[in-house]
Amino acid sequence: MDYSQYAGEGCTVKDYHFAVSDGVALKIIDFIPKRDNDRRPVILFVAGWISAISGWTGVIKTLSAEYRTIYLETREKRSSIVPRNRRVGFAMDRLAADIREAVEKLVPGRREFVMAGSSLGASAILEYLAQPGRKPLCAILVGPNAEFRFPRFLGYVIPAFPPSFYLVLKPVVKWYLRNFRLDKKNEQEQVKKYESTLDAADPYKLKYNAIAIRNYSIWHVLPEVKTPVLIIGAALDKLHGNEALNKMVGLLPRAGYRELASNKETHSEKAGELIIDFIVKRDYMEL
Repeated sequence: MDYSQYAGEGCTVKDYHFAVSDGVALKIIDFIPKRDNDRRPVILFVAGWISAISGWTGVIKTLSAEYRTIYLETREKRSSIVPRNRRVGFAMDRLAADIREAVEKLVPGRREFVMAGSSLGASAILEYLAQPGRKPLCAILVGPNAEFRFPRFLGYVIPAFPPSFYLVLKPVVKWYLRNFRLDKKNEQEQVKKYESTLDAADPYKLKYNAIAIRNYSIWHVLPEVKTPVLIIGAALDKLHGNEALNKMVGLLPRAGYRELASNKETHSEKAGELIIDFIVKRDYMEL
């Protein structure tokens, strides 16, 4: 696939699969700008639950024009390669382990780095930051999930049925998101984006990931995160409630909060510029 449409001007783009310790191979898209050198931090970007890179075009183009940006696709996505002869995990601690292995093997040891991500990816980053290991200068997280609480009926349905039942369930999930978790009146473009993401999802991985994270909560983890964290929210975003985001900021030892107008803005060039500004001005030093 050609990823040049997501690259900043003058970037070299490499895409490949990276094998982690349990045999799963994760898709990596590595954007390397002309001005990349050892004095500039690498950005490791981990996107949200089953989200596609197409939803992050503005952010990735903006970041990769200035910094080497390693885009890591998490294991529940269709792009991952799961071994057929063994059962693998999809829980949050496994997602954090994937990030750890990516940092160890893909980010040169002499380089400083920054973490960025959204939703599920942002939660996995926080889980990683709470554990021992190599730490970034800072983390900039768009709408991290503190909990994964599915509607009660889905909690019963998902474990009980085979992955193929996803085709029947998908319209119900779309209806739920459209009417209860997304702003269908003001952000119809974002509604279409999430629906396209659901259409492209892998039912097998989606089922086992949903089962693994359905009772996950991050509240107990946050006080252990010593890395400076900037959380980005959106005033109109019902999917990642701002009340929860502000509570997260209060529990993190070193945290700040910025609010953009909408979910669309948090996925735009404006969010990319906010991230770069935070890195360049070293605002994380004040947290």
